[in-house]
Amino acid sequence: MQKFKYYQPKVLQDAFELMAEYQGRAQYVAGGTDVMVRVNQRVIQPDALISLRGLDALTGISPDEEMTMGSMTLFRDIERTPAFTRDYRALAQAVSVLANPQVRNVATIGGNLCNGAPSADCAPPLMVMEAELTLEGPEGARKVPIQAFFKGPGQNCMVPSEIMTGITLPAMRKGTGSAFLKTGRVFQDIAVVNAAALVVMDGNTCQVCRLSVGAVAPTPLRLTHIETLVEGEKITPDLLDEAARSAQKAVAPITDVRSTEAYRRQISGVLIKRALEAAVKDARQEKGALQIQVPADTASQTNVKTMEIEDNESATKKEIHFVLNGHAVSVEVESHKTLLRLLRDILGFKGTKEGCGQGECGACTVLVDGVSVDSCLYPAFEVGGKSVTTIEGLLGEGNTLDPLQTAFVEHGGVQCGFCTPGMIMSAKALLNENPEPTEAEIRKGISGNLCRCTGYVQIVESIKEAVSKE
Repeated sequence: MQKFKYYQPKVLQDAFELMAEYQGRAQYVAGGTDVMVRVNQRVIQPDALISLRGLDALTGISPDEEMTMGSMTLFRDIERTPAFTRDYRALAQAVSVLANPQVRNVATIGGNLCNGAPSADCAPPLMVMEAELTLEGPEGARKVPIQAFFKGPGQNCMVPSEIMTGITLPAMRKGTGSAFLKTGRVFQDIAVVNAAALVVMDGNTCQVCRLSVGAVAPTPLRLTHIETLVEGEKITPDLLDEAARSAQKAVAPITDVRSTEAYRRQISGVLIKRALEAAVKDARQEKGALQIQVPADTASQTNVKTMEIEDNESATKKEIHFVLNGHAVSVEVESHKTLLRLLRDILGFKGTKEGCGQGECGACTVLVDGVSVDSCLYPAFEVGGKSVTTIEGLLGEGNTLDPLQTAFVEHGGVQCGFCTPGMIMSAKALLNENPEPTEAEIRKGISGNLCRCTGYVQIVESIKEAVSKE
């Protein structure tokens, strides 16, 4: 990996000044799940990364008359906030199927939008909800409707120094329903096509209709002409079929490694039809709210020792202090190192494996403050003041195995063993949050971990056995 400086400003003005100093050779980084992949692959080679994690002004969720949230709001928090799962269902649904648990634990909604991907899962729900984005730079703040934000693949309307600071969603009217649907090659892959619908129903008549599709044009699309077609009409099978046909004509997909133009066009119509149907059902309250458990404070579960992060001016090397497997650690680390490299190369904890380097295989999974993360994408500087648990940290007194480890041995979940440490750490995070998961919840909890031996049945059985012995 190319060496770069890593800055952790505490106020927006410092971030603006750093970006100006580097004159286009620096990159803002939020959760890092996109930027760090591109750095690892040498797609981008910045002189510096400017972390936004320490900017308190970019965090927080305020479900008042309007829903406002900071751009650094984690997908994890959206997924678990009742106000989203109750009133902004399409966004909660999109977040719940985005990538995998390890990514959702650190990725942010602002980063997902600023990345400018036509397939961004958050874009269609926010477009049908007519979100307003707050962009702030050295010259001040401005408001931009989300429909005007995207300019092309990887492009948006922001100037280089600007930071997205907040997102505002209008209050949902009575009779509002929304839905999000997505299809991809595999569970955690980016969308081949995604779609969102929002309706306001008065009995059987649709008063307001908002529709959007992604991954089928250079930017996420609002299908305004189809919205006009639906508004003021009763939602009938014939109307749904007409909306589907119109969506197929409206999109401009391409053929690439993920799909063909013809398939994307066909599926666009299918997803718009199904999203409309689901939104109408949601408006009629024909199904309850998403059942997503809100976790307890993870710090209390992991006995994290409170530590102060030292203010160190060096952007290339510094001593970081954190808790590793229950023990206080101080170590000097270079700015370009990831948590994976810190654990394996500097501290000698080899149980954490290096797999894809892209946050897709989960072999490098560890717990940071009790939640699972991909250590290959987690900047080492960011663990200062935090608690890290690796597979070695699960051993009890006398080197006794954790019940999860024992269950994996007894039920054949180990197999070749390469993926096992990451798999166990993901399962541990799941059980810390949800001590009695269903099989479906177990499978979702380990969805960010790939087994190269394809033995998921034994792995799931191992986790179920560990649950029964808790």
